[in-house]
Amino acid sequence: MRTRSGFRDLVHGVIPEAKVIAEERDATLYVWTDATGARLIITTEGDLVRAVTTSYAGPLGARLADVRAADGGLAIAEIVDADDDVLAGVACELEELQLLGDAEDVPAADACLVGLGRSVEVFDGPEEFLASDASRMTFAGESADDETGEPMRFEPESFSPDGAFTMQVDAVARVNGTVLDVTRHEVERTGQAFTAAQVRTGGFEVTLCVPTGEPDLAPGQVVAANTYLVASVPSLLVA
Repeated sequence: MRTRSGFRDLVHGVIPEAKVIAEERDATLYVWTDATGARLIITTEGDLVRAVTTSYAGPLGARLADVRAADGGLAIAEIVDADDDVLAGVACELEELQLLGDAEDVPAADACLVGLGRSVEVFDGPEEFLASDASRMTFAGESADDETGEPMRFEPESFSPDGAFTMQVDAVARVNGTVLDVTRHEVERTGQAFTAAQVRTGGFEVTLCVPTGEPDLAPGQVVAANTYLVASVPSLLVA
């Protein structure tokens, strides 16, 4: 576990290597990406570091439309398919948030959607997931039942944007999905190991990142993950 002072030293150490993607008055937005794909998004004001977001340079597995700024330095958007039909709403941290400016009509664009795993359960397949408590829907902490009294359940590949429609927007979501691919990395600067798993959920893909072994992941498994979401829309950099 990296200490607070150690993380601060890491952030200050990588700023000279980081790429500047936005500047506004005294505020500067940097992105630093390790060879593994591990990424830090750093906002400074003068010599002070105001905010740091952890992310990952994963594949463009989702398509975002109607992207706009929300309270708390977050963004809200719609996840759409290739025909621009809406699959889900989402709240997230957006790496390029400062580049939105006052834009009110941001074109739909491919995005990397990263889920930083807060808690992750793993199942051998859809049947095991559906038989578990992890698949049960709850509302306000209470189990949701259908008209027969049976518990209502999430599909094995389903996305629940828990923080998108609350009174206070939060970049949290429940990701249930099938693991497609797994890569394991070690960040050279810190020695910390992590796993990046590409997960199919709700008609799109999320890159799920967890510390290595927490838990072990393999292709073909079904995961039920509570995540913190960070998105990147590369086309905003050249807009």
